[in-house]
Amino acid sequence: LVIVHSTGVYSHHVSWCQCPGADKDRHLHLLKARLFPTSITRPQSAFTFNVLDHFLIDALECKTLAMSFYQKLQCFTNNAFPHKISV
Repeated sequence: LVIVHSTGVYSHHVSWCQCPGADKDRHLHLLKARLFPTSITRPQSAFTFNVLDHFLIDALECKTLAMSFYQKLQCFTNNAFPHKISV
């Protein structure tokens, strides 16, 4: 799972809950963990609410485009090789 946070873009292995009576929908697990999934059917990446708040402020106050904001996060993650960050 690729997780986008205000400090960078990270790849994590996630073990989904298989408990009896637990939600089978993975996007609900992510929402409960305060992560906004990119898909409700098979999420492979998610955004923290923190990064969404930062993007909202940048977009409204500085007119930052989504692509520019993501490129900034790639530089936070690996400033030497930002193009090697997962998308």
